[in-house]
Parts: sequence; structure tokens; C-alpha cells
Amino acid sequence: MPSTKRSRPRSSHPERPGALAALLLALAACGPRVEPHPDWVIRAQVVFVAADLRTPVPAPAALRLQFPYICGDLYGAPSTGDFLQPALDAQGRFEIDLNRTHPGLLKSLEPADFSLPYLQVQPPDARFARLAPLAVQADGIEPVGRAQWLDAATGQPLLLLFFDRPALISGSTQASGRPLRYEIRAGAAGYVWVARQRREAEDVFAVVGRPSQLVLAVTPAAPDDTHK
Repeated sequence: MPSTKRSRPRSSHPERPGALAALLLALAACGPRVEPHPDWVIRAQVVFVAADLRTPVPAPAALRLQFPYICGDLYGAPSTGDFLQPALDAQGRFEIDLNRTHPGLLKSLEPADFSLPYLQVQPPDARFARLAPLAVQADGIEPVGRAQWLDAATGQPLLLLFFDRPALISGSTQASGRPLRYEIRAGAAGYVWVARQRREAEDVFAVVGRPSQLVLAVTPAAPDDTHK
């Protein structure tokens, strides 16, 4: 007996999952490029100031910027090579993308080894690093001065630290007759800005918000300092 079951009519537009996926990928590629961490893209301007970080001074000879890291400590000489060498525009502005250097940074991280004995990190196996900008001769390696991050809106010098996990750097000492405490708390892996804040009874190094007017302040070295 012939079957009475009707065959399902075929669509004139058969489904093609592979083609659909390719179309979606193509559409995504046409959209804006999304950084994994947009706040890791840093835009700043080089300014030349005296040691008080307020008084403008003449710019030294041509320079270039380098951005190595100090791993496992807050102070001292860089422990990595130069990760970035951004170009400066006519106004001294530049951009660095720390997303690009992240894989290399992770490979360079080291256990904590503080040069200041009163500092410690918790948990002890946390890894961290400080981005340490350098201003050097355009055609050499000698520094042309001291370079440091500065929030021009507040006048606060800043440190930029990376942590590979939530962690706390802590410790206390005396400096210039006042208690000085470190309470640098990172709530998650990533970068944090740190400033020394003056409080009523003590000074505290702690995490602060992203600076509203970030500059890289360069204090030119005295002629003899570059050879010391």
C-alpha cells in the first residue's frame, strides 16, 4: 500500500550555518575595533618642569621615551627591557597601548623582592610591576632628566602599577617627621594609579582614580647629572 505520509516541502532558501557564521564574522569585522581593556590605552603629554613639579623650564635637547617595568618592587632600576617607544607629536603628546605589551609583561613578572624592608604584599605569591617611564637622549641612552607621571589638575605625582590578582601592598615608616603608610589595594587584576596622599596625622600611598589631566613630567638633569 503506498504511503500516505506527505513529504515536507523543501525551502527555496536552505539553511547554511557556515555561510551565516561567515556573514556574522564579516559584519563584526566591519565594526569598531574593541580593545580588551580600553583603560589600558594611555594618552598624555610631556611637560618640562623644575623639581617642584610646577615651574615650567626650557625643554632639553631632543629626547625619546622608553617604558620598561620594575617587577616585584616599587622602586629601583627597571628589571625588563623597553616595552614601548611612542612617537611624540609637535606638542609633546603621545599614546601607549598596554594591551599590546601585556603578554610580554606576564612573562616578566617576578616574586616580590622589596628594596624597602617594611613593605610586604598579600597574598605573598601575588605578582606586580610598576611602569617606569624614562626620558633619554634621542640618539643615545643617557637620561635627560627624571620622568614621572603627574596629574596636572591636582599636582599629584603618580605611580602606575600592574597586579596579576587582587592584592595589598602595605607597610609603614617615618618620613620627614611624619608617619608614612602604604595601603595600595588592588581589587582585581589590572592597572591601578597610586598617589601619596597627605592626611591629618599621616601620609598614605593609596590607589586613586584615573587622573583627569595626565602628563609625563620631565625634570631636566643638571649637565653633570647625566654622567653620574
